[in-house]
Amino acid sequence: MALTLRTNKQWAQIENSMETSVWLYIIIGFLGLLLPWLKSLENFQLINVPIVAILLGMVIYLLPLDLPTPDPIEHNGIILRLSEIAVIISLMGAGLKLSRTFSLKAYRVPILLVVITMLGCIAVTAAIGWWFGLGAASALLLGAVFAPTDPVLASEMQVKLEEDEEEEHPVQFNITAEAGINDGMAFPFTWLAIWVAIYGWDHTEWLQTWLLQDLLYRIVGGLIIGYLFGKAIAWIFFEFPKGVRIAPKLLGFLAVFITFFVYGIAEAVHAYGFIAVFVAAITIRHFEKTHSFHKEMHNVIKQVEQLFITILLLCLGGYIVTHWFNALTLPMLGMGLIFIFIIRPLFGIVPTLGTTMPWKQRWAVAFLGIKGVGSFFYLAFALHEVNFPQKELLWGTVAFLVVISAVVHRVAGFYVKKKIL
Repeated sequence: MALTLRTNKQWAQIENSMETSVWLYIIIGFLGLLLPWLKSLENFQLINVPIVAILLGMVIYLLPLDLPTPDPIEHNGIILRLSEIAVIISLMGAGLKLSRTFSLKAYRVPILLVVITMLGCIAVTAAIGWWFGLGAASALLLGAVFAPTDPVLASEMQVKLEEDEEEEHPVQFNITAEAGINDGMAFPFTWLAIWVAIYGWDHTEWLQTWLLQDLLYRIVGGLIIGYLFGKAIAWIFFEFPKGVRIAPKLLGFLAVFITFFVYGIAEAVHAYGFIAVFVAAITIRHFEKTHSFHKEMHNVIKQVEQLFITILLLCLGGYIVTHWFNALTLPMLGMGLIFIFIIRPLFGIVPTLGTTMPWKQRWAVAFLGIKGVGSFFYLAFALHEVNFPQKELLWGTVAFLVVISAVVHRVAGFYVKKKIL
């Protein structure tokens, strides 16, 4: 076999690639070193990890470091996988926090935040997007991407793991439960946008498939898989050791493996893995609510979650300074602001009517529909499935929405923590 020598050009390409990798390690590691200090400042300062990550990404990409271009269209597949992992990890964390026993009465507000608020937000956003010049499929996709409250960036406003059912504040409980439930329930409407992009409004081609498969089967399948595997896993680690007198060790990272396992099982049978993970987490928590197992798992989940948030928001900061929202139009910019300040609060207040919550708490629940990594996932997923027109405009609009949400909802959340909670 002949020995092939690399040319000087090939060696230069290898060296450049290595330099890029080294810089990425340094940047992510540096922000990781800052995280403990940033988390301690969040209780009394307006800054938080997402805002700092975005700002740091902006600064880094202004430096001559020859980093990979943060182009969401070019790297759609990478964004899809990173955001997917971030969301399922966050859903596991959200589910483990909820100690309130499930009933339609106890979960009335978060369920209505999906049935009324999310559906209303999707419909109105899609209508406005179409009016502003988006194609029907793109407008519908934007509604599905805008609507769900993000479990990743909403984590700082969620209930605390150590709180029991009586200690859970209604604002934090409703935000936590909504973020967990609606991130899976937005999926059927992402699929609806995909079907419309492929076939148009000729529903004879796709309506039955969407209703039976994407809306009914995938949701019910996710619920069943999450409950059954949550019960089985909880029994294996809570009850089984009592009989054999062997206590399992290193339980913390088990939460990550459970997340991947349940998600993988659900996706393998074409059910919604987001729903399965969240239901499994709640089922595990409720099997034995006070077990130390939950705290060990949640501590690891929280740290892994922060890693993926950091990477994605660094890229968002890079996108801002390399693209400067050049595809974003003034009407779409306005729609992002209208959604945060008008559409979400108005639809968000409806589920709280008839409750005993004071009006300040109701408006907190209505307003804090935080947008983030989940929106990136749904958009990346749809663009992976089909080539939507106006995808540059879609990415610019969603990136703008997430940036504005990170700032506005941080200020609002800071006020809520100080004055309401």
